[in-house]
Amino acid sequence: MEEVLASIVAEEKRIFAGHPVKAFQYGTAGFRERGELLDPVVFRIGLLAAIRSKCTNATIGVMITASHNPVEDNGVKVVEPHGEMLLTQWEGFATAIANARTEDLPGVVRTIVADTGCNFDVSATVAFARDTRPSSNSLVRILATGLTLIGAKHVDYGVLTTPQLHYMVRCINTHGEFGDASEEGYYNKMATAFRNLTSEVR
Repeated sequence: MEEVLASIVAEEKRIFAGHPVKAFQYGTAGFRERGELLDPVVFRIGLLAAIRSKCTNATIGVMITASHNPVEDNGVKVVEPHGEMLLTQWEGFATAIANARTEDLPGVVRTIVADTGCNFDVSATVAFARDTRPSSNSLVRILATGLTLIGAKHVDYGVLTTPQLHYMVRCINTHGEFGDASEEGYYNKMATAFRNLTSEVR
């Protein structure tokens, strides 16, 4: 773990030297801010998502979006294995990792691993998607950089809505029992649910 953390710190210093510093708070919508301020946060959310994957032995989702916010904004949120929002305890971890000084980042990661009993040496898989905001593509590249440095496998689903990514993550972790992890599978699931609902009110 120490070698991995050292490489992460070195890369963060190289990429984000001189980047504006701002305090962040993870909430129901994840982190949201002007897109140009989110680079280090998204990088670190990649680390957090990988650790969460290691803790759950499951695929975790990351969505790059700011929903209805102005186009210059963006955001990032983490999706739990069955499509749920990030657990409350992990919201605190997300806030801590986002706001840590670079030199303190290894200590924050060690604390998360210790507090959760996570095995840092197991594999991790993260599925991610984005909206069509101008900053989304660059944020996805930064996310992938963090995931690569921590050794996580990752799957890029391209442009999706947030509910679609939640659906994909649940499908992956139920090995197809919930549905097919594809856009077509999502629409088929919604269409079937709608037909079943309307058939009951005739």
